[in-house]
Amino acid sequence: MRIFFFLITLVVTAGFFISGVVMLLARAIGQLSLNPQSAAWKRTLAKLRERIRKQADKNLVPWDTEMLGLLSTNRTIIKKPGFFDLYSEGMYSTIYQEPVLVYAALKTGKTSVLVASTSDREFVFRQKDKEIEIWLNEQPLGLFVDGTLLAPGRGSKLLARMEGGTEASLPVLIGDKTAAAITNPEQASGPNPRALTLLRTLDLNEENALLALTILKMTKL
Repeated sequence: MRIFFFLITLVVTAGFFISGVVMLLARAIGQLSLNPQSAAWKRTLAKLRERIRKQADKNLVPWDTEMLGLLSTNRTIIKKPGFFDLYSEGMYSTIYQEPVLVYAALKTGKTSVLVASTSDREFVFRQKDKEIEIWLNEQPLGLFVDGTLLAPGRGSKLLARMEGGTEASLPVLIGDKTAAAITNPEQASGPNPRALTLLRTLDLNEENALLALTILKMTKL
């Protein structure tokens, strides 16, 4: 009997050990794949884009000039990362419950990458520690750090800045004026809460900057 229990204990211990090794290897490989300078970066993006494609399946409503103000905090098709599968996924709808924004993400340690797409544009976010690099349609959009979105390259032009707000919303300054207030998803009320409230008309560049910050706030990258 003692030998039987010993064998069971040995098998269970070996199982936990193997599981731990596999998990550590998966996280190590994932960490390497999040380096934009590596060839594996493209494979990581390809996997995330494939997950997005399976979710959206060409069902996203067309994005137009009114869509930013109609975006809601309602999220469906939520997939949270598991023990072995480190990916997460989700889809956001408009206040009229139309699918409009889909995302997929991979997080390993303090580093993560998220791809979010509408019908006409794709954002890629790479977070390492407290800095988040952002690309729009495969072109550098900016660097987000300490609540501030800076343009890429020399000069670091200020694109947008999140200001101190309430628990329910967070004002966003673009240029010299407050452009919108992003809703805190955890404090949103009502059946179809808006993701943000627009306070003035935006041009395309301003819209892209604001949408990037809104995605960050909603997904909590």
